[in-house]
Amino acid sequence: MLDYKRINLQLLTYLDALMKERHVTRAAERVGIGQSAMSSALARLREIFHDPLLVKTSAGMEPTARGLELARAR
Repeated sequence: MLDYKRINLQLLTYLDALMKERHVTRAAERVGIGQSAMSSALARLREIFHDPLLVKTSAGMEPTARGLELARAR
C-alpha cells in the first residue's frame, strides 16, 4: 500500500530528475544536491512506492514498469 504521508513535493522533483536523467549523479546535479542525497532520496522513493523504480543494466539505469507509469503521470 502506498504511504501518501511520506511523499513530498521535493521527493517528486527528485523522482522527475531521476526519470529524465536515468543517472543518480546527473539527476543530483540537475536539482542541485549531492549524489549521496539523491541516492538516499531514491532509497526513500523505492520504499514509498514498493518498487525499485530504476534498475542498473549494462546500458545504464532503466526504469521499471512502475517507474515508467509514474513518469507518465507527471
